[in-house]
Amino acid sequence: MLNIIKGKKLGMTSVFDGSGTTLPATLIRPFRMVVTGLKTPERDGYAAVQVAYDETTAKHVNRPMKGVLARAGVKGYYRKFFEAKVQPEELDNYTLGQEIDPAEFLDYWGEVDIWGTSKGKGFAGGVKRWGFAGQQRTHGDPDNRRPQSGGATDPARVFKGSHRPGRMGNRRATVHQLSCFEYHHAINVLVVQGSVPGPNGGEVTLKVRRRLSDEEVQAIQADREAMDGALQERLRKEREEMERKAKEEAARKAREEAEREAREAAEREAQEEAQPEVEAGAPPETAPTATDGSASPAEDAVKPQESERIAEPPATEPVAGEVEAESGDATAESES
Repeated sequence: MLNIIKGKKLGMTSVFDGSGTTLPATLIRPFRMVVTGLKTPERDGYAAVQVAYDETTAKHVNRPMKGVLARAGVKGYYRKFFEAKVQPEELDNYTLGQEIDPAEFLDYWGEVDIWGTSKGKGFAGGVKRWGFAGQQRTHGDPDNRRPQSGGATDPARVFKGSHRPGRMGNRRATVHQLSCFEYHHAINVLVVQGSVPGPNGGEVTLKVRRRLSDEEVQAIQADREAMDGALQERLRKEREEMERKAKEEAARKAREEAEREAREAAEREAQEEAQPEVEAGAPPETAPTATDGSASPAEDAVKPQESERIAEPPATEPVAGEVEAESGDATAESES
């Protein structure tokens, strides 16, 4: 089996170990590969397997690459190649056009070294790039992030590797001894503990550092099956509980609907029983009216009174002269 593969970084997440501690993890999707060449010590001076990966369409492959794929009898098109060194005696295990699926051996990978191209940060100063402490931040210091002395002036040059401002990131970075937490065969995703250089979607290279024995792999698979069984049992119980609650809710709604219909039926029956009683009762008393359009006796009794009030003359106020004459006559009668 190969000791080095290529993959694509999908992103980061968190996982729980056996003690319940949450750990940062990176998701990597390994590329499926196909053998396109064999390097032998007799012809090339070293033993290696040339493989192609990252399947694509014909328009993204140039003619030299198409020739290599055609000579190897590869079906399909791949845009990238790399070589994986192997032992000379292992060359017999590979043939041209052979497809290599990482799922066949990733279960045996316990620890890996991963390298890739780190994220580019652009031109950065010494404080950000190298972690310089900076200068004092009081007494009117105009720039406390400026680097200090550049070194000795006698050589009249800058020594290579000196910590100076410059381009940060966008270079190869390697992370050693990362533990392989789990490999999901269904979705072809390898879960690696820790962080990995590069952005999401970037290409990374994985090299095995420690392999697991058959006993360790069997123990890990047994633990996973037990965990999967416990998870499935918990999911089954949750599903049954949800179904029970749904049935209870449906029964409650049906019971409320039946009660509402019974109440409405009772109200309708009560209204129907009260309706005959109203029809059988006497009608309310009303004033008698003549059928020929003439006035009723009560109206005839009211009319004479109205005619008498109309015949009486309206009361008028006395004139000023008449008031004085009446007052004079009353005075003469009193004197006599």
